[in-house]
Amino acid sequence: MRKQILVLLVFLLSIVSFSTEAGYLVKGIEITNTREIPQEVIISKMTSKIGQKFSTENLLKDYTAIKSADYVENVAIYPKVYDGGIKLTLEITEKKDAKALLEKIGVIPLSEREKIDKSLVVSSVEVVGNSYITMAELSEKLPIKVGGYFSRNKIIEGQKNLIETGLFREVEPDVYNYPSGVVVVYNLIENPIISGFSIVGNTVYSTEELLKLVKTQPGKVLNINTLREDKDAIINKYSENGYILAEVVDIGLNSSNEIEIILNEGVIRDIQFKKMVTKQKGGRRKATDDILKTKDYIIEREIELKDNQVFNINDYNETVKNLMRLGYFKNVKYEVRDLPGDPDGKELVLLIDEDRTATLQGAISYGSEVGLLGMISVKDMNWEGKGQDLGFTFEKSDQSYSSFSIDFYDPWIKGTDRISWGWSAYKTEYENDDSVLFNKVDTYGAKLNVGKGLNKNVRLNLGTKLEHVTEERDTSSPYYPAIEKEAGSKGEYMLGSVFPSISYDTRNNYWNPTSGEYAKYQVEVGYAGGDYSETFANTTLELRKYHRGFFKKNTFAYKAVLGIMTDSTPESQRFWVGGGSTLRGYDSGYFQGTQKVVGTIENRTQINDMLGFVLFADAGRAWSYDGIDPGYLSEDRDAKFPDKIATTVGVGARLNTPIGPLRFDFGWPVGDDQESGMKFYFNMGQSF
Repeated sequence: MRKQILVLLVFLLSIVSFSTEAGYLVKGIEITNTREIPQEVIISKMTSKIGQKFSTENLLKDYTAIKSADYVENVAIYPKVYDGGIKLTLEITEKKDAKALLEKIGVIPLSEREKIDKSLVVSSVEVVGNSYITMAELSEKLPIKVGGYFSRNKIIEGQKNLIETGLFREVEPDVYNYPSGVVVVYNLIENPIISGFSIVGNTVYSTEELLKLVKTQPGKVLNINTLREDKDAIINKYSENGYILAEVVDIGLNSSNEIEIILNEGVIRDIQFKKMVTKQKGGRRKATDDILKTKDYIIEREIELKDNQVFNINDYNETVKNLMRLGYFKNVKYEVRDLPGDPDGKELVLLIDEDRTATLQGAISYGSEVGLLGMISVKDMNWEGKGQDLGFTFEKSDQSYSSFSIDFYDPWIKGTDRISWGWSAYKTEYENDDSVLFNKVDTYGAKLNVGKGLNKNVRLNLGTKLEHVTEERDTSSPYYPAIEKEAGSKGEYMLGSVFPSISYDTRNNYWNPTSGEYAKYQVEVGYAGGDYSETFANTTLELRKYHRGFFKKNTFAYKAVLGIMTDSTPESQRFWVGGGSTLRGYDSGYFQGTQKVVGTIENRTQINDMLGFVLFADAGRAWSYDGIDPGYLSEDRDAKFPDKIATTVGVGARLNTPIGPLRFDFGWPVGDDQESGMKFYFNMGQSF
């Protein structure tokens, strides 16, 4: 039983190993370990045939058909690369009574076919036609011997052995019966002596490089087996380095007995893009079914493959990574087509399955930060197929919070060398119960940014913003008279800044990454007018990493953010830590200061296409408030680094809906006597 299980496991591993060998032909079938079952009986049960395309589906059919035969105990099938195709080796385990079972169905077992005629004795074994190969070398291949009894099977076996040496073009046995005994004569036609070796059609590797792989040597008899190995070695060199379309289209001898190998390396003449079309039951195909929404130039600039270059699977895989990280596509496959009249050329067709990029979201939810919240959002991150991000969002809650924004971003302006630009206009109103100085804040403004990609992973950006900020005091606070005396009854000022940054991004998807890294360093310098009338500055560093977790659809995600700013920054513009994007379990902006450190670890599990589950832990806080607002001057909120680090844990759900991705998080503070209880957060997309 253990042996049967082992054989089955080996067979299954063979299927997995060769599941990607599409397009290979079956070049040989070898039956081994049979004592009674004739080879033709096994081959007759096989779907796989020499000269036909190899497929794992046929391999499974072969296994099932042979295993179900009454006289077969077990079978193992081993496919291997051979002569530019696949050779199938079948190892048969016969049943103990296989001979009787074969005779029962009218098949003559091998042991009966081996019956020899003891009345005939071999008196001579001769070989005719060998000019370069000695009789001593040949005798080792001939099972029939002088003085032995005549056996037709052994004569045929000797013919097979001589052919399999690869040294002969033709082997024909003759038998002569004389009174003195049987004379067996093998008539041979030897392969010619090789005068040289040439390779035609190679551009990726020089002829000298390829000839180093060749075992066939000039001045020796052509050996078909060695030549086959040479052919496989050349193709394997191409395949191992990604040139998987390379093939030997012809191999032979010219008039000078020089071996000539003609290669087709698989040169891409044209690259086409088409929408991946899935068959709809009962639906008719339309002429527009394979037309993509995404413009061709968006795809073309991500392609690592070039026209009139040899196809390389590594360049294709990089192309797929580039396309998938955009977030516009669900899947990318390719087809290669021959070009009539161009034996070396290929047409590459990229079949692209586009994802939904436009979302319309309308929701009413409850969050611990903002209370009952109504939201409407219209976004398209591939607007009009141009790869541009355009969105409109409006939110309003029953706790004096409202937000409105219009955003646009073009990550790569058409016809430029990775130049980007974008803008946003926004208005935000919120109430901060913890603050006396900026109890209510009303901000409206706009941002503009331009950028230049140095390569596909590194980008320089320069942004600028202009805002009008109105701050209302908490007149009911006992601290209000002191605040009014120092800062006035109301704050109103214009704020402008510029913020250059550099980023590094290797994420496999910009919107929902499962692997890669992201880093961004930014410096902001600005001026606040009004009562402040001071310049300010800050700098931040953000680091992220993503990698596979415990299983295929499980991902670990990490984020760390560090920041420091001048104490001349308006107090309502200080670093905020707390809330759904930083420290889940605390209210938004629970900690404020001129320095901050925040770290997050998430474990994300995608249960199916619609539902995801998240476990998370957050840690961090803001320090050194250095202001006059009494709401942020308590020991807990204005402690110095590294005291009073806040930590939280929680769970979350990610829901991919027809109107867009939604995020639900539940966070709890850990080890904080003053803050306890769960807080709920609702938003869109992943947290980072």
